Amino acid sequence: MNKALGDSFHFERAGLRLKNRAVLAPLTHNMSGAGGDPAQAELDWLARCARGGFGLLIAAATQVQPGGRCWAGQPALMTDTQQQAFTALADSVRQAGALAVVQLHHGGMRALPELNDGAPVGPCELAPGGRYPLGVKGLSEEGILTLIEAFVGAAERAHGAGLHGVELHGAHNFLLCNFLNPLHNRRTDRWGGSITNRARILVEIVRGIRARLPREFLVGVRLSPENYAHIQGIALPHQLAVAHLLVDEGIDYLHFSMGDSFKAVAGDPDGGALLEAVRVGLAGRVPLMVAGKIRDADSAELALAGGADLVAVGTAAIGNPDWMERVSRGLPLQRAPFTAAHLAEIGFTPNALDYLAGMGVLAPRDAA
Repeated sequence: MNKALGDSFHFERAGLRLKNRAVLAPLTHNMSGAGGDPAQAELDWLARCARGGFGLLIAAATQVQPGGRCWAGQPALMTDTQQQAFTALADSVRQAGALAVVQLHHGGMRALPELNDGAPVGPCELAPGGRYPLGVKGLSEEGILTLIEAFVGAAERAHGAGLHGVELHGAHNFLLCNFLNPLHNRRTDRWGGSITNRARILVEIVRGIRARLPREFLVGVRLSPENYAHIQGIALPHQLAVAHLLVDEGIDYLHFSMGDSFKAVAGDPDGGALLEAVRVGLAGRVPLMVAGKIRDADSAELALAGGADLVAVGTAAIGNPDWMERVSRGLPLQRAPFTAAHLAEIGFTPNALDYLAGMGVLAPRDAA
């Protein structure tokens, strides 16, 4: 079937329909309060994206448990006040005819000690030094079960806020990815060893959500298909095996964070396309969302033609909250890197601009 960006999309198991296949990727804005309370500026920017035509919005990586914080301005979903903020988001997105989910997150080994109470946690203990100056504390069985409950509890709060679902962040060397990675997860109990054991924490979170919330509540999972940045240990065959375990649990979509949706499989001497390998590996069992260099209508349509069902727009959306409206009408897009004046005009705060400067999203004269 030929898929077009403007076509509607049906989450069949949940019975929910998107008005198009354009998704706002989960973007870190660094605008929330020190305790994780979402700021009005962040909610306003997301509402602007909803009005700008995206069919689905994924709110940025959101903390589910103390100790997992990775950014000073990271939102959280752990208190009644935070839930009320997400209620406001759900209302504004619904008014725009879109759907909204929140990405649930724990930083794991990447959590910053200065933003948390001491050393980060992971599947296994690591001695202090190098990238982890305070070391890494290995989670106990009780700690893992508490963590699972934190994810499920945050999903319950998301449902209570009126959001349409959650996305579990299992990519980018954060905690759930730490468990999937055999180089980081050297446990010999039921949480380590085989792919089934390493994926057990994700599977148990999905099962917990499914047991407590209605079937129409969306559950997606974000995975890295291959090694991420300087992190080794993530291989495509393993990630596809994890994906099939999650599909067996009834997830509604799989979100592969590709980095570049059009690159070749790492280490493939034949230069085979990563997207094609993912499409073949999933065998049509679950809707596929991809993120990575989806910049304009042409790249979005190319990803859809290559096997994606949904395309998540990241960097391009930062400067174009009305991205979908613009591409559907053939209007020009603001191109990255963006000026600070433009981003301030569309609602980014000084703290957000400082963060985006460090990410290379600001024009050089503005980032200086």
